[in-house]
Amino acid sequence: MRSIGSIIIWWMGIGFGLLLTSEAWADYSKMTLPILKYQGGNYNPRPEAVRSLLAQLASRTSIEVNREPVEVAVTDPKLYSYPFIYMAGDAAFKPFAEEELRILRHYLSYGGFLLIDDNSSKANSEFDTSVRKLIAQLFAKIPLQKISRDHSIYRSFYLINKPQGRIVLNPFLEGIAIKGRTVLVYSGNDLGGAWARDKLGHWNYDIIAGGDQQRQGSIRLGINIIMYSLTLDYKKDMVHLPIILERLRRYHSK
Repeated sequence: MRSIGSIIIWWMGIGFGLLLTSEAWADYSKMTLPILKYQGGNYNPRPEAVRSLLAQLASRTSIEVNREPVEVAVTDPKLYSYPFIYMAGDAAFKPFAEEELRILRHYLSYGGFLLIDDNSSKANSEFDTSVRKLIAQLFAKIPLQKISRDHSIYRSFYLINKPQGRIVLNPFLEGIAIKGRTVLVYSGNDLGGAWARDKLGHWNYDIIAGGDQQRQGSIRLGINIIMYSLTLDYKKDMVHLPIILERLRRYHSK
């Protein structure tokens, strides 16, 4: 697994031309997961979700994190400082302006990663409709597709058998891939609702149907998605070891 330092060096090499002073280096040496701000709807329906996931990331991996909430708009120059952004919602939102689409498309095409999380807990929600329109505008020639179970997202840190969330409405994740690299992942299962925990350690939202095992699966999936986004040179053949294949066979037979 990469150290956080090597991740930063990789990010600087993407071509964004970040010029970090010694002071800025301290700021960017920790993993930050910004919440994407947008117009209309509700861009932060699970306020404790990101902080809680980053706490889990810090405790389960060697990555140092910045747990303080950060919000970023597409037009914010700081957007390019972050390798990963999180877009949440539970209601319809306004269409992005052409300039916003251009910036976000550029961000994703040159190294950035976007996780979109439908927190509505409803099938065919208004947020879902807005998201699908947004993605169609972002990548008119690249359709949103189901992410296969053998994708590296399911094994970048934990071995995961299936998608999870606070409620499992969709038995799959969807994504956009550019030149073999998945740059956008869309979950309709309210991952943020499963992650969110208050400062006293109490879970904010009940899991629907699956209990603690489903919550832990959701946390593991969140960590896997982050790890995938930070290690874009991750190779599938690195995990194609007999013991792992055997474990996968057992998972799929359940």
